[in-house]
Amino acid sequence: MLKFLVSRPKIVVSRQKLISSAWPKRKRASFRSVDNCIAKLRQKIETNPDCPVFIRTVHGVGYKFVPQEDAYRSGRVLLTEGAETI
Repeated sequence: MLKFLVSRPKIVVSRQKLISSAWPKRKRASFRSVDNCIAKLRQKIETNPDCPVFIRTVHGVGYKFVPQEDAYRSGRVLLTEGAETI
């Protein structure tokens, strides 16, 4: 699922499309399965999963991946001491 989102940066992907990409042979995957998978991905890649920067929810539509450089530009990523200023 992460690979699918990363390959389409800044494009909103519906839950249905994520289901068909992540579980192509599974006929009855639910939207909740997608939400759980996204939550687990956020636990692994986000500094603060409660305020995601890289995998964003587009309410009523789906999810999108925001590349690191765009996350920095948006001001949602806090630069740490010694980090390069952009």
